[in-house]
Amino acid sequence: MLEEKYQWKAAYLWIKYLHYQCVHYDKEKNEVWLAHHKRGHIVIFKYYDFTTQELKFTYERLKEHQHDIYHFLTFKVRKYDVYLLNEKEMDISAFHTHHPVKIQFHQIKSKKELLQLNKHPLLNRELRSKDTKPHTYFKQRTLNQNPIEHAMYRFAPMTYSLIAMNILIWLCILLFAPHKTDLEIISLGALSHFNFVHGEIYRLITSLFLHLNFEHLLFNMLSLFIFGKLVESFIGHWRTLVVYLFAGVMGNLFSLAFINSSFSLGASGAIFGLLGALIAMMLISQKFTQKMMLQIIVAAIIMAIITLFMRNVNIIAHITGLFAGGFIVYIGYYYKTYKKGFKILLIILGILVVGLLIRIFLIDDINIYNKIVQNEMNNGELSEAKHMIRETMDKGYADDETYYLSGLVIAAKDSKAEAMAEWERGLRIFPKSVPLNYQMAIANRSLGDNKSAKKFVKQALNSNPQNKNAINLKKELDD
Repeated sequence: MLEEKYQWKAAYLWIKYLHYQCVHYDKEKNEVWLAHHKRGHIVIFKYYDFTTQELKFTYERLKEHQHDIYHFLTFKVRKYDVYLLNEKEMDISAFHTHHPVKIQFHQIKSKKELLQLNKHPLLNRELRSKDTKPHTYFKQRTLNQNPIEHAMYRFAPMTYSLIAMNILIWLCILLFAPHKTDLEIISLGALSHFNFVHGEIYRLITSLFLHLNFEHLLFNMLSLFIFGKLVESFIGHWRTLVVYLFAGVMGNLFSLAFINSSFSLGASGAIFGLLGALIAMMLISQKFTQKMMLQIIVAAIIMAIITLFMRNVNIIAHITGLFAGGFIVYIGYYYKTYKKGFKILLIILGILVVGLLIRIFLIDDINIYNKIVQNEMNNGELSEAKHMIRETMDKGYADDETYYLSGLVIAAKDSKAEAMAEWERGLRIFPKSVPLNYQMAIANRSLGDNKSAKKFVKQALNSNPQNKNAINLKKELDD
């Protein structure tokens, strides 16, 4: 036996999985209207005993009052499907038409017939499942017009997919590629200026799916669950992905333009982009109350405060992601409503990206690998530093400073003679290197070979006449 509960449960699941919206409820007629604006489709669920005269009146109302319905819904309806949840035998063959609009009545006599209305697997599974919830539970959610709460009910496949991807990548790294050092984190795909300018552009994307630890992952995924569902409910699956990636990439580009001495990773910039998109949509639609706007702003502030306590937090990416998310929403909005504004925003975006790339490739190129090695040396981890130097050389990222640091490690762990041999190898590749020439001058002076020391300090000064250490060493040797 079909209960009233199934009317409301079906309506709720249509909203949750098929992205319909409740636009009308007639308590006296016990009918609820669901609309899908893009499809121009209206679904009407009616429950209880209906006379033929009542059904005829409903049919005529839909057929003859298109103009009034258009003004009420603000979109043109192309098709009506009226589902009659009633076990009594009825002749509904007369209530079908294709002109001026397609109208079709369907009688649902059993739960089995209700399951045949739609082939969405998740919808049917939930409709088939037994639950103890009363019909008022589904009725309240169906009629709820709060856009924030309404969005949280809806199924959001893109948001769930992004969360699953982030978690899966984190688990794979945890199980198969555990990382303890900064060098290992960079090897996984973290973002750094040095790697980007050396052609590793893919890090703009890979860094968005990496997380330092479980706490970092948990906070980001909770935020993605909330803001992702909200944005996806308002603009759809693929546009949500575009906003997510656009905000993440723009945040990373700004980071590279202003941070060249550290690395960063995490989905926070992209998630802040979803938040920015949500704020932009609220400003554009003007359907949200001040209370809702305040809730979103408070959420943004809380997110910003929490991220301050996390390691390798990229504040620039967060702020830029926030604005980038709003920016791309306005691009999409102006594309439909204001072509001139759309073109202006595209020009601004193009100039911005070109300017960022120019700055990225013009600012100092700091070897992130050398910095990590120095940190390990300062912490007394000479064996780890030696391993990192070898890995840096194998990757082809060694410069004169790498050989300089390598010599220092060898001198501390092995012998001065082997360290000098390492510095000489470096000088064969970088003959004008100031640190290598200076270090060789120091080493030769310590061995009493002032002649060789003078030769190396002279080469250092030829490369950089203003180097104070080389100037002072030359004075000492001349004396």
